[in-house]
Amino acid sequence: MVRRPPTRTSLIIALSLLVVLVVWTWLTFASAAFDAMDARLVAPRLDPLSPTAQVAGALALLTWPGVEYAALLAVAIWAARHRLRQLAIGLVLTAALAWGTATLAKNVFARPRPGTSLDLITTHGYSYPSGHLTAVVACAIAVGATFAVTRRPVRARLAWQTGAAVVVVAVALDRWVLGAHYVSDLVGGALLGGFVATLSLIVAGVKVPGPQDLVTELVRRQNVPDTDTPPLRAAVIYNPSKVTDWVTFRRHVEYELKVRGWDRALWLETTADDPGRAMTAHAVAEGVDLVLGAGGDGTIRVICSGLAGTGIPFGLIPAGTGNLLARNIGIPLDEGAALDVAFDGVDKPIDLVQITVDGGPPDHFAVMAGIGIDAVIMEGTNPDLKKAVGSAAYFVSAAQNANHPALHTTIRVDDHPPFRRRAHIIVIGNVGYLQANIPLIPDARPDDGLLDLLVASPRTARDWVRITTRVLTRRRHTDEQLDRIVGRRVVITVDERDQFQLDGDTVGECGTMVAEVKPGALLLRVPRPVGQGRLRSAAELEPEPA
Repeated sequence: MVRRPPTRTSLIIALSLLVVLVVWTWLTFASAAFDAMDARLVAPRLDPLSPTAQVAGALALLTWPGVEYAALLAVAIWAARHRLRQLAIGLVLTAALAWGTATLAKNVFARPRPGTSLDLITTHGYSYPSGHLTAVVACAIAVGATFAVTRRPVRARLAWQTGAAVVVVAVALDRWVLGAHYVSDLVGGALLGGFVATLSLIVAGVKVPGPQDLVTELVRRQNVPDTDTPPLRAAVIYNPSKVTDWVTFRRHVEYELKVRGWDRALWLETTADDPGRAMTAHAVAEGVDLVLGAGGDGTIRVICSGLAGTGIPFGLIPAGTGNLLARNIGIPLDEGAALDVAFDGVDKPIDLVQITVDGGPPDHFAVMAGIGIDAVIMEGTNPDLKKAVGSAAYFVSAAQNANHPALHTTIRVDDHPPFRRRAHIIVIGNVGYLQANIPLIPDARPDDGLLDLLVASPRTARDWVRITTRVLTRRRHTDEQLDRIVGRRVVITVDERDQFQLDGDTVGECGTMVAEVKPGALLLRVPRPVGQGRLRSAAELEPEPA
């Protein structure tokens, strides 16, 4: 997974919290002044039957760390289902590290509770640091990051930060009133929660939220660049069956456009009858400056085909099961990170392969095309099972179609003499890797001006094992049962018509397939090399001084 590098502010916050936490912990156990402070500020004992004790005990139970961590894991599941993978990782790490480090610290320091603590289930165990404060601060920061990643309105984020601060203070006061902690325990717990949440978000590649971000955004919105240059415009082509949270996705895109001074986007939704051809043609006719495409491999292929030769940059937002082009190019599968690449990446010309079937109109693919068993496997994959278990559904279909007959085929590459094969697998590749990083054609490159042909002709089960082992171990040796050929144009003719697939989608049946590489036909927005700044829109560029 591609992760954005941490910002300087995030690193400073994490390092500062760690230093203060270490110093505070040392002073708590080594300083007589801290002992005196804790003894002087310890809460008076409550009557267990008093209303104050009853309310405080109930609040302590409601804010028990287990409840907060369970809620955080529920948000992580939601984020994962909505393709916010880095956020999901950050939330899970936050819950795990906060619980683990607080438990470890309690057992290492083994500090007894104050003598005035009530005998409640939430006041058992050791005192330093406060597990409640660790949990509530960590959760406040993690949920704040969720608000930021999903581009909630500034007012909502400000309300969360204010409300979270009130809750943190209320929990701290509640723990003090119950006599469950010394003041130093509460501060130590808050520092620990802040540190582990910040560290978890940094590790996951999620920006650490802070009040300064809201101020910056408010200032940015009030100071839209004044320029004579017309604003740039993007078209967003999306498959509604793949974009699981359209509201959040649209909010995120519109936020990125607004802060860059771009015009409002042209939103184009694919349909069951048209996976994106008319939508892409509309975007090209409008002369947009960027096309964003959100969908599975089929939607992405159609958009790539429509953008071939136009010079319009394409920002790919993976939203399917396979996401083969994104995986091969290095575009992150996380929706938020992919949007960052689409706006801040660099434009890379990549090849497309023009395909003509049985003399029909030309089409294009960006990943792979195949005739025979691989197309049958794609066609036989249960869509509901694919939604449930992902790429594993293809293996189920492969087992069900293992006895698919071999094809008697004639193949011609460029101007070389044709050759015959009794082939089970015929694949033309523009890139080389399948799901799970399986190197089907490891030498294939999307920018080398060549296409790669793989023909497997096993006869027995032993041949299948040998060829599969050779492919998985990336052995490049070719024999009579495994052909690896590179060229610019391939003509494949099969004696018995069979199914064919383009980028994982079964399109129909064919008898003859002609594939020809189109070098640099697509301008794809890819991750910027580490160390380079982001792209700026025309609206953000300042004129050079005269």
